[in-house]
Amino acid sequence: MLGGIVASSYGVYTGRLMVPERFNPWAPLDVMAPPNFLTDYKMSRARANPTACMSALRQTGMTYDLVPDRATGLGCGFSNAVRLRAANVRIGPPLTLSCPMALGFFMWEKHALQPAAEHTFGKRVVAVEHLGSYACRNVNRGEGLGPNAPDTANGQRSRHATADALDIAAFTLEGGQRISVLKDWGNGGVVVSSQAPQAPQIPQLPQAQMLVDAHEGACRFFPGVLGPDYNAVHRDHFHFETGGYRMCR
Repeated sequence: MLGGIVASSYGVYTGRLMVPERFNPWAPLDVMAPPNFLTDYKMSRARANPTACMSALRQTGMTYDLVPDRATGLGCGFSNAVRLRAANVRIGPPLTLSCPMALGFFMWEKHALQPAAEHTFGKRVVAVEHLGSYACRNVNRGEGLGPNAPDTANGQRSRHATADALDIAAFTLEGGQRISVLKDWGNGGVVVSSQAPQAPQIPQLPQAQMLVDAHEGACRFFPGVLGPDYNAVHRDHFHFETGGYRMCR
């Protein structure tokens, strides 16, 4: 059995055994294909390889300019980055993002955010409001905001400092309805996640349910995801990042 698996894997790797690209772990990421069990692996490979990442980003149809690598301060700067000017949703001011972040944004918007909106409201998201991406600053963990909140002055650079993070605050649906993380997350501050079946079942308002689904969907396309339940600093936005520790909070 093991020998057969090894032989089949080698055959796929060398191209002697043909399988559809979406089921070939060594095939490049197809950003338009519905995600499957290999998507996480293919995304991790693309994030780790600047050439593969840019190749995948070209498939998205987003409009961006390549940004020269630069250092802007101690622990600050970016490489393999783009200035994202237009996406499949309105994004407001252009964003400087590392290629892995721009790729993650596209995958999340197409394969998580839009399905969440269509499932809940039968409408698509037409605009995303952000609070910025690149900024040469330290981690803000919320000093004094909770018993587990460490000091902000610990010198640890935020993933924003390398264009590896993006903060999302609100969404606009077809027809103009605006859904805000600050105003619409949860019911009275309580959110029931599908990842916590042991939690008490509290009826969700549609806006809150869409936000929960969009947040949970982001955990597939970004290694790091933080939301309002993490701490008070994040009460008004979702924080997405690459390049750091894996977390979905």
